[in-house]
This record gives sequence, structure tokens and C-alpha cells, in this order.
Amino acid sequence: MAEPKIVKHVVTNVSDGPKVLNALTVGVLAAGDSTDEPVEMTEAEYEVAKASGWFKFGTAAARAAAKDDDRA
Repeated sequence: MAEPKIVKHVVTNVSDGPKVLNALTVGVLAAGDSTDEPVEMTEAEYEVAKASGWFKFGTAAARAAAKDDDRA
């Protein structure tokens, strides 16, 4: 069986509450929090997290969340 493809993304929680991020290293992100570094996850974990609507991916999403925090 082939090894799962691994992807890396900076992840931002855009939901109203804390959410568990299933990745190679599982973590919990509070509302509006972003990972400091790209998180390793399988391609399947990424697709599920993306479909949830709870997370945005990439540094642009993290910067936007940080700007929102600055306005609060």
C-alpha cells in the first residue's frame, strides 16, 4: 500500500469556538488562532479540515486573523 501524501499548511481557525485539527500532530486551535508554522497532515486530513469550513489555510489567512485581533 502506498504511503499517504503529506502536505504542510499554516492553519487558522475561523469558527466561533475551539476546534481540534486532525494532523500528524493533533492540536486544538481557539477561535481566531493560527499555527505558528506549517502543520504536517495527510492530504486526506487536509481535505476533511478544508470541507469542515472551520479552518482557512495559508499565511494570508493567518495575517487576516491577526489584523482582526488588533482591531478588537
